[in-house]
Amino acid sequence: MNSFLKNNSYSKLEWTLMKSSFSLIWLLSFLLIISRYNYAPTPESIFKLLPGGFYLCFNAKIFLLITNLLLIYFYIIEKHIWWSLMGLSLISLFAFSLEDSNSDFNRNTMITGVFFAQFIAYSIKKKYIDFDVDKYRIQFSVQLISISYTISAIAKLNTSGLKWITDGLLMPLQIMKTNYFGFVNDGNLEHITNANHIINLVDKYSLGVMFVLAFTLIIELFAVISIINKKYAFVYGLLLVFMHIGFYLVLDVAIAGTYIPMLIFMINPVFIFWIILKALKNYLITALGSNGKANTF
Repeated sequence: MNSFLKNNSYSKLEWTLMKSSFSLIWLLSFLLIISRYNYAPTPESIFKLLPGGFYLCFNAKIFLLITNLLLIYFYIIEKHIWWSLMGLSLISLFAFSLEDSNSDFNRNTMITGVFFAQFIAYSIKKKYIDFDVDKYRIQFSVQLISISYTISAIAKLNTSGLKWITDGLLMPLQIMKTNYFGFVNDGNLEHITNANHIINLVDKYSLGVMFVLAFTLIIELFAVISIINKKYAFVYGLLLVFMHIGFYLVLDVAIAGTYIPMLIFMINPVFIFWIILKALKNYLITALGSNGKANTF
């Protein structure tokens, strides 16, 4: 683990695990969207540019699915990756715009942003052969993610200043809005129950809520620090994990489209798990080997 943090470059295995994890999340998100939506009743993003009466037929969904699977395959095996990233960027932009156009605002645009960031890295590599794409395809992703957090904090301060922390006590209005959107989408009364539960918690533990909001604002504001190097990205990623956990526990807010890309490219939990398994394996081999020598003696 120590050598992992000291080394500011990324191994091929790290990159492969990042790509594979990210591709799985993107594929699951894509399947959920195209299975759920056919129309764009309230056009957002690119659907504002399309003429009215948009309809995504079954054959079009199959074509998009096959294309998406091929692009993911080429992305993971690193073949035609420039074209793959361009295609994945455009398909993800289309899919998440369709989701937003159905008033289902899951804030998944970070996924599209990461694909675009990597596309830019490979575009620079095409022009400048000495460009270290092995480093910057990940570094650009981290930069996009961290700057998004910082911009979010600046927007809060620009809109409300430090009053955002105390104004957070008015968050029950946002909580009601979010849960009623959920109720309208799937008709599940649990959304209403959750909303009432969280509103009671905010009212009862107002000081704790303000602490969580203050912590959130500070962590988001300085997230840009994580672009310094790999170690900073890892440590700050852990802080962001604590922030998201606190936000979820207190306010039942979990923005998967934001925290999952952050987890993958700043912490890379699958790779950490692999390091732990490897260390455990080496420990067992050493322990069994020592026992074997002792028995022989």
